[in-house]
Amino acid sequence: DVDGEGDLSAAEPMAPYAHARQVGDMGHGSALTYCVQVYDEGERLSVVTDAGSHGTHVAGIVAANFALDSALNGVAPGAQVLACKIGDGRLGSAETGTGLVRALIAAKARGCDLINLSYGEPAWQHDSGRVAETFTAAVRKWGMCVFTSAGNDGPALSSLGSPGALSAPICVGAYVSPAMMAEQYSMLPVADVSGASYSFSSRGPTPDGFMPSLCAPGGAIAPVPRHALQGKAQYHGTSMSSPNACGVAACVLSALKQAGLSVGPIELRRALENSARPIESEPFAQGAGLINAPAALAYALEHHGKPAQDLPFALSVPSRGGARGIYLRDAAELQGPLTFGVLVQPLFEHAATRTAAEVEELLSLELQLQLGPTAPWVTTPASMVLLSAKERGGQTFTVRLDPSTLPPGAHFAAVQAVDATDPARGPLFSLPITVVIPHAISPPPPLGALTPAQLETAGDETAAPPALSFPLTLQGGVPVRRFISVPESAEWAKVTLRSGRMANGPHAVLLHAVPSARGDLPNTACQTKRMLQLRELSEEVVQLPVRGGATLELCMQLSWLANPAPATLDAEVEFHSYGARGRAMHAPTTRIGGADAFARIEVGAPLRTERLAPEAELTAAERALRPSSSTITAGSAELDVLPPSDAELRAAADAPGEQIHSMLLQYSFDVAPEGDAKEQPVLARVQSLHEQLYDAPLDSMLWRLDDANGQTLQYGGAMHDAAETKLKKGSYSISVLLRHPDRAQLTALKELPLLLRMPLPKLDCVVHGGRGAASKGGHGGHEAVAEGWVRRGGHKDLYVCKPTTELPKWVSAGDVLTGHVALDKGSKEATKLPLAFEAPPAPVKKAEAADDDGDEEDEEVVGAALDEEAMACAKEARLVQEDVDELERSVFRARLQRLRAPR
Repeated sequence: DVDGEGDLSAAEPMAPYAHARQVGDMGHGSALTYCVQVYDEGERLSVVTDAGSHGTHVAGIVAANFALDSALNGVAPGAQVLACKIGDGRLGSAETGTGLVRALIAAKARGCDLINLSYGEPAWQHDSGRVAETFTAAVRKWGMCVFTSAGNDGPALSSLGSPGALSAPICVGAYVSPAMMAEQYSMLPVADVSGASYSFSSRGPTPDGFMPSLCAPGGAIAPVPRHALQGKAQYHGTSMSSPNACGVAACVLSALKQAGLSVGPIELRRALENSARPIESEPFAQGAGLINAPAALAYALEHHGKPAQDLPFALSVPSRGGARGIYLRDAAELQGPLTFGVLVQPLFEHAATRTAAEVEELLSLELQLQLGPTAPWVTTPASMVLLSAKERGGQTFTVRLDPSTLPPGAHFAAVQAVDATDPARGPLFSLPITVVIPHAISPPPPLGALTPAQLETAGDETAAPPALSFPLTLQGGVPVRRFISVPESAEWAKVTLRSGRMANGPHAVLLHAVPSARGDLPNTACQTKRMLQLRELSEEVVQLPVRGGATLELCMQLSWLANPAPATLDAEVEFHSYGARGRAMHAPTTRIGGADAFARIEVGAPLRTERLAPEAELTAAERALRPSSSTITAGSAELDVLPPSDAELRAAADAPGEQIHSMLLQYSFDVAPEGDAKEQPVLARVQSLHEQLYDAPLDSMLWRLDDANGQTLQYGGAMHDAAETKLKKGSYSISVLLRHPDRAQLTALKELPLLLRMPLPKLDCVVHGGRGAASKGGHGGHEAVAEGWVRRGGHKDLYVCKPTTELPKWVSAGDVLTGHVALDKGSKEATKLPLAFEAPPAPVKKAEAADDDGDEEDEEVVGAALDEEAMACAKEARLVQEDVDELERSVFRARLQRLRAPR
C-alpha cells in the first residue's frame, strides 16, 4: 500500500526478489525502490530498501555494466552480484552481527566465490569474537575469499580496526594516484606530487604486529541509488579500495576458470599478495603493495597445483601472548635480549573424522623452506623443514633482532619463508616485524641543582624538563612521524605548532597522535586527531593524553587537496602531570560512597610547576536494571543455520549445520520527570557488551524501547550509543535480543544487567583542601580550594565533597551519579578524572511527637508554652538573686521541669 490509503485490493502483488527480480517504487517523488523477501515458509516477510547510497556505490565499483559506454564500467562488469543488506536502518545504517552472519550464510548458500565488506569498527581483541570466527569460517571452511576495508582512521600507526585486522580476510588499504588527485578532486597544479596512500587509510601494525594485506585505488565516481537524485557520486575511503581489489580478484578468478583451473581463497590470496607492486617506502598502509591484475593471473597460472600452494599457515610468537608478529615500540622493550621463538602451524581444514585423502595430506607434507629476513638488523636460521607437526602443535624457529644501529623512526622488516626448490613462488608465509626507535628527550634537572629563588618562584619553568623541539618539512600526501619517549610520570602533553612563511598561502595539516599501542585499548579510545588550518606565522596549541613510559607517535600530514605545495613547521612538545592518573590511559574513577561525605585525591607536580584550579561536577545518573524474564528460541531455519564446512560435506553430503539461537530479555522501568519538566531524556546501553561487534562474545545484540501501549520509540545496538530518548511520565519496557549457537552461553546471561543513563541538571561538588572542611561540608567558614600552583616536586591533597544541592526526587538509592573532576578547569579535556557518587537512601521522614494529654498543639500553643518557659526562667533567676526561701524556689523548679517535658 505505497499510496497509504489502507486498501490493498488495488495493490500489485509482488513475488520474492530471489524468484522474480521484482522491484517497486515507494512513490511520492522519492524514487526510493524496494523489494520483498519471504522466509521460513511464509512466516517472515522482509521489505528491503536502501539504508543509504554506500552499498550501491561499492557494488558499482566492482561490477557496474554500461553496455553503451564501457569506459563507465566497474572493474569486473561481467560479475554477478548478490546484494546482502547488513546496514540496519534502525541503527543509522550501522552493521550488526546478525546482518553480517546472515550475509555470510546467504553467500555460501548461493555459491559466491568472493565477498566484499566495506564496513568496520574499532576492536578490543583482534582476531577474536563470534563474528570474527564466522569470517574465518567463511574463508577456511566454506571456501570464499573475503575482501575488507582497512578502515579510515589513519595516518598514524596502529590504527587498524576490525574486520581489517582479522587474519582470514584480505585487508585492503586506500591508494590515490596523481591522476586521481587531479581528475577526481580538481587538485591545484603542483610541480611534484607522487601517488601515495590516502591520509585516512588505517595503518598497521596492530598491537600484536599484524599488517594490512595490500592496497587498491580508494576513490571512485560510481553509481548511487535513484533516491539520491543523482546518477553517480564521487566517494573515497577504504570502502572504495576494498571493492576495487575484489573486482580485480573477480577478473583473475574468471580468467583462471576459463583456463579450467579451480582456485580456492588461499591460493588466490597468495597470488594477489606475491604479485602486488610496492608503491611507497613504508608498508604500514599498503601491505604487500598495489594490486596488479595481470601479474596476479600470471602468478596463479604458473604456480597452481604446487605443494602447499593452497595451504594457509598461522604464525605466532608465544612469548608475546601469541602475537601474529613482532612489534617493539617502547624504549623498555628495546632493552635486554631480543630473541624470539616463532611458532608455525599449517592450517588443515579436515572433517571431524578424516578421510583417507586427508590423512595422506598430513603424512605427505614436507616443505624445504628457505628463511630470509628483508632487513640486515634481523637474523634468522637459513632454513627449516616444515612438516604437518600435528603431534607437537606446530614447529618453531628463532628470530634475533639488533636495532642498535637504527635511527629514530619506524622500521619494518619481514621474515619470509620460500620454497627452497622453487624460490620464484615467493613467500609461503611471512612474519611482520616493526621496531620503533623513539626520539630522545632530556631528563628534568634535579631539584638540588636549582637556586632557592627558582624553588620559591611559583610557575618557574626552569625547574621543568626542557620541551622537545624539532622542525618539520611536510610534502603533500606524505605522513611525517615523530616518536617520543614519554616520561614515566607524564599524563598529558602540550603540542605547539608554529608556521613560517607560506608563499603559496595557508595549509591544512592533519595532526594524529596515538599515545600507546600496548594493551587492548582501541586507538579510537585514546588518540587525538585535529585538522589544523595553518596560516603564515601562526601558532596552534593542542593538548593530548599520553601514557607514562610509552612511546607517543605524533603524525602530521599535509593535505594535497587545497594546497599541495610543501610547508615547513616548528613543533614543540611539553609534558605535564599531576601524578593523579598513573600510567593508565583511563584514570580510575574517583568514588564518593553513599555513606561518604567526600573522596580524596592526591595531586603533585612531578615534571613542572602546574596550575591548580579544580572543579567537580556530576552530569548524569546511571541506573542498573535486571531482566524480568528471559526466553530462548531457535533462530530461523532458513537464515540462522551455519553451514557445515566443505570438508564435512566431502566426508558426508548430509552433514548438518549449526543452529543459532536467540534469547529475549525483558526489562521494565518507570519515568517521573520532576518540576516543570514534561520529559526525561534516557539512554539505554547493555554495558558489558557495549563497543564490541566483530570481537564480541555473542553473534549479535539489539535492543528495543517500547512505551506502555507497545509503541516502539528507539532501537540500539552493540557498537554505538543510540540518541537519548525523551520520555514522558509513565511505564516503559526494553527488549534485548542476544544470539549465539550455544544455548548454554545464552543461559549464562539470562540475568544480564541493563544500564539506563539520564542527564542531570548540573550538580557542583565543592573541592576542599583539608579533611576537616570536607567532613563538615564546608560549614564554619571553610572555603573551596582557590586557584593557584603546585610547584614541581610539591604535593596537595584534595577532598571532593558530595553535591551541595538536593538531588532530583527521581534519583533512587543505588543510582550512580557520574561526572568529572577537572584539576585545571581551564584545561578540562587534559586534566579531568572520572567522578562517581553513589546516591544514598532518601532522608527518613520523622514522626510528629505527641503532648502529655495526646492533644495536638498548634503553633500558637507551642509559642505560648515557650513564652511561659522563658518567663519562668527569668523569675527563677530573680528569686536566686533575692535569696528567697528554698520552698518557693522548689515550687518554681517543679513548674519549670513540667514545662520542659517533651510534648
